[in-house]
Amino acid sequence: MVMYEPEVLEELIALAKDKGVITIADEIMTGFGRTGKMFATDYIQTKPDIYCMSKGLTGGAMALGVTTCTQEIFDAFLSEDRRKTLFHSHSFTANPLACTAALASLDLLLLPETQAQIKALHQSHVEFAQKLKAEKASTVDSVRVRGTILAIEIHTEEGTSYFSNIRDMAYNFFLEKGILMRPLGNIIYLLTPYCIQQEDLDYVYACIEEFLDFK
Repeated sequence: MVMYEPEVLEELIALAKDKGVITIADEIMTGFGRTGKMFATDYIQTKPDIYCMSKGLTGGAMALGVTTCTQEIFDAFLSEDRRKTLFHSHSFTANPLACTAALASLDLLLLPETQAQIKALHQSHVEFAQKLKAEKASTVDSVRVRGTILAIEIHTEEGTSYFSNIRDMAYNFFLEKGILMRPLGNIIYLLTPYCIQQEDLDYVYACIEEFLDFK
């Protein structure tokens, strides 16, 4: 959950393109509104050459992944010579049911009500982040928000680590509260569903504050 500003990504991709390096956008987690825009790369002007998409594509209803590429890359493998083929396949390639679920999910995602809810979630996260920074400064090293993503880096004497035992403490604490959370070491984060009610979100916030006090 390390975040950096769009300007940094813009410069990195521009540099890669200038050197002829193909760039890949892993939008599997960040795509379909998670960062506040349809894709994380919508925050920049210079676009990657390959996009990987999944998860939000079907709203989590079914497993489905899509990889897209530029025309230049496509043409590089377009040939009647089978030795130039980019051999790839999957048992569920173009699964009709999964594709139908994706189309339905996208219809819902693009509704004005859904887009308004995404903005409201972002604003709630921002307000909660400000509260944590003001009231939990000794417990929290950093609070990061981008769209509907909220990441809280908990202070630990051992420093930030994916292997911090805070992960197990947090996982069990929240599970007992009826919240399924997957902490990354000493970083707890929210990827709230867009349909979450404010009452439920406030409950999650309250449990986070309780855990920070408990910890």
